Amino acid sequence: MNRRTNALNSKPQPLHSLAHLANDLRRTVATRLMREFGVRIPPPLIRRVLDEAAEVAQETGFPNLFFPAVAEEQARLVSVALHDHHIDHTAPALSHAA
Repeated sequence: MNRRTNALNSKPQPLHSLAHLANDLRRTVATRLMREFGVRIPPPLIRRVLDEAAEVAQETGFPNLFFPAVAEEQARLVSVALHDHHIDHTAPALSHAA
């Protein structure tokens, strides 16, 4: 009976108390992206990927659910674009070397 009374007497937490969970999620995703893409994508670009992913995820109505997947997909696209850009710039130099 005490447990139930305690549960009924506890006050609901305001929504801003969940803000730290969103910040923790962002840090966790940032750490994971840095570990996976840190060599290929510079940190300022990863921060931009995170910002854009947060904006896209916010539009879904379930930002905490979609943010990690959107951020990872954005990072993959940036990584491929940087890799392709690097190949485009090195290919002419290699052709002149022959």
